[in-house]
Amino acid sequence: MKRYLISAVVVLTVLAVTWAVFGQEAERPREAGRGGFRNIEAQQKAIAAIQEQVAKLKAGLDASAMPAGQSLQDLSEEERTKMREKFMKMREDQQQAIAAIEQQIMILKGRRQLQQEQEASIAELQDIQALAKKENAAETAKRIEDIIAKKNKTFEETMQKLGIPEMRGRPGQGQGQQP
Repeated sequence: MKRYLISAVVVLTVLAVTWAVFGQEAERPREAGRGGFRNIEAQQKAIAAIQEQVAKLKAGLDASAMPAGQSLQDLSEEERTKMREKFMKMREDQQQAIAAIEQQIMILKGRRQLQQEQEASIAELQDIQALAKKENAAETAKRIEDIIAKKNKTFEETMQKLGIPEMRGRPGQGQGQQP
């Protein structure tokens, strides 16, 4: 029962996120010209990859089920060790599948939405940094600046790794405006 519940939750989560991403894309006005239209083929590939990973998760959950009426206590020490190793391997596979799904969801979200999320996550740090500068806490302000720079670097590396192109304008500019 638990394995079906977990697989159902994973599938519903993936579908909900995918649905939300497409809903946001539909509401957003599109620009004409270079890069204005999302690459439909890339979205379809991302969805196919998500479905493939969900299938792997389901298969792993189905394979992890113990036979009815059997528990680990009924097994010999050697069999328990084998089962533990099997469960650890399945857990690693599940983590890899979930990470792949998260990457594909990032691709579906696109650069603009991910950039907005990044800016929101850094905004509070910037407020704290401004307060530290106001209170002449130079060391604290420098440390916060380093954290912000690290987060931005990680974000850019992730975007490059996923093949999500850089936006033309600077963050915070309106659509279609150029620097």
